Amino acid sequence: MTRTTHKRGGAFLLEATLPEEIFVPEMFTAEDRLIGKTAEQFLHDRVLPHTEAIERGDHALVRQLMLQAGELGLLAGDVPEVYGGLGLSHMVEALIAEKLNFQQSFALTHEVQTVLGALPLLYFGNHEQKSRYLPKIASGEWIAGFALSEARSGSDVLGMQTRATPSSDGRHFILSGEKMWITNAGIADLFTVFARTGEKEFTALLVQRNSEGLSLGREEHKLGMHGTSTRRVVFEEVKVPRENVFADGMGHHAAFCALNMGRFRLEAGAVGGLKQILALCASYAKQRKTFGRPIGDYGLIRHKLAEMAAHIFALESMVYRLAGDLEEAFSGIVPDSEEAPTRYRAAAEEFALECCAVKVIGSEVYSYLADEAIQLHGGYGYTEELPFARAWRDQRLLRIGEGANELLRIAVVTQLMRRGQTGILPLWQAMAEAESANRPLVAPAEGKDALATIADAADGAKRSALLLLRELTQREEPWREAQEIVAAIADVIGAAYGLESLYLRCLRCLKLTDRSAEPLLLSAQVAAIAYADTAYRAANYAVASLGIGMPMSANRSLEKAMEALRLNAWNPMQLRRRLAEVVLEADGYPNV
Repeated sequence: MTRTTHKRGGAFLLEATLPEEIFVPEMFTAEDRLIGKTAEQFLHDRVLPHTEAIERGDHALVRQLMLQAGELGLLAGDVPEVYGGLGLSHMVEALIAEKLNFQQSFALTHEVQTVLGALPLLYFGNHEQKSRYLPKIASGEWIAGFALSEARSGSDVLGMQTRATPSSDGRHFILSGEKMWITNAGIADLFTVFARTGEKEFTALLVQRNSEGLSLGREEHKLGMHGTSTRRVVFEEVKVPRENVFADGMGHHAAFCALNMGRFRLEAGAVGGLKQILALCASYAKQRKTFGRPIGDYGLIRHKLAEMAAHIFALESMVYRLAGDLEEAFSGIVPDSEEAPTRYRAAAEEFALECCAVKVIGSEVYSYLADEAIQLHGGYGYTEELPFARAWRDQRLLRIGEGANELLRIAVVTQLMRRGQTGILPLWQAMAEAESANRPLVAPAEGKDALATIADAADGAKRSALLLLRELTQREEPWREAQEIVAAIADVIGAAYGLESLYLRCLRCLKLTDRSAEPLLLSAQVAAIAYADTAYRAANYAVASLGIGMPMSANRSLEKAMEALRLNAWNPMQLRRRLAEVVLEADGYPNV
């Protein structure tokens, strides 16, 4: 199939991506790394020492820390220079999120400020609105909130009941309704509020905290994220000046675009939080002794350490590949031009599928590895003396926030199908040709045995996903009603993205560095076993659920696709043991 002339969201499934087309974290410049180091030092020097107070709900302290972060430029990356920001790349913004994550309450406050609070206005607001508010958000002078969710319309955004009605004199909108689960509510100076203005029209409004008729509920008593302020926000006929209204009739698009970026940024943070967890686990495994030996000597502990390192490597590979694609999509936008909203919307929607897939994978990996860290530490891990109980509680939100994972699995397939139906992607042609060996879906492996095996698995996962999509669309019943099958296919698609990202990062890095390739290849191989197993299990579930309508050729193709990384391809125990040695030698995540 002819390659697309520029990257399109979802196209990775239909064609081969070349290694030189992706960004990998090994490409960061010295200046980029200095910004990341600034964020890391800020976390360790100014935030983590106050963890106890933050977790007690000292929101005045959190506000002070946000102002300090603003003074260092850590809130200004997404805001263009013309509006008082730094205009950093998506890759560097992901790096900042990564470095700030280990205090997850502060990290979530930061994410709402810089992504959900700033981006709807940046993408859809007019020049005057952006000039008035974005400098305050970028500096930390004002704290931002994002008021979207309601009690009866969490994931069903279009079911919101909050209404904004023009006043009789046309100078205001009268806002009435109630928003729920609003992060930063207790410290926010400015809320971006989404409201219904017609039967199917939605609008965004900038509402200042001191507006008459705005009130807050009590702080929610949450499982985790104890350091964030989370309250209901009630609007009782609040008069919002017309000049504070933007995205008129397009408010749902403003919300969805911000959520796409939020999903990506949350999982960039997950990379950093997991690296910190692994470092603590490696240190404990070397110091803690049982039966006269460090527990790091034992096979099952090494299994956990290797799984952590491999899954972090895979998530990191996907996050920064996506960051590079987003940077390309947003390049060339003039933020204060008349066409900026149209260009911003197109860019923020382009890789929505990948944002959803990475969010699902990253949030579930965080959950799995935080739990494993508790297990590795035994009784100590179950106490509040160590940070793992807090990490486990806090990460649990990630599978719910920015769209529940069940919804996002459906969205992965829905968005892909929509792009095929509208002609953006040649999806139906790809489904028809999925079994053709003459149609490469993965870049050549260049004769490297380990990488060739990963490439085969990535190619097979792609073909399996396309074949399953073909069979799904041929069902007599509406395919959207078969949610279990749709979710399984989404898992195959996500695994395909992960496998190819592993493979492409290895190819790219082997050309970038003269360092030993062992940590790189070990991490990729161990992660590839897990991702291939995910693809194989999910695809088999989908095949079984599709029933007798699934042709035998598709079954054979599925078998061939997955046998490349069956457990008899490599010795997974030996791979994990050697990777664990590398982790212990590095005192944490190995520098690949």
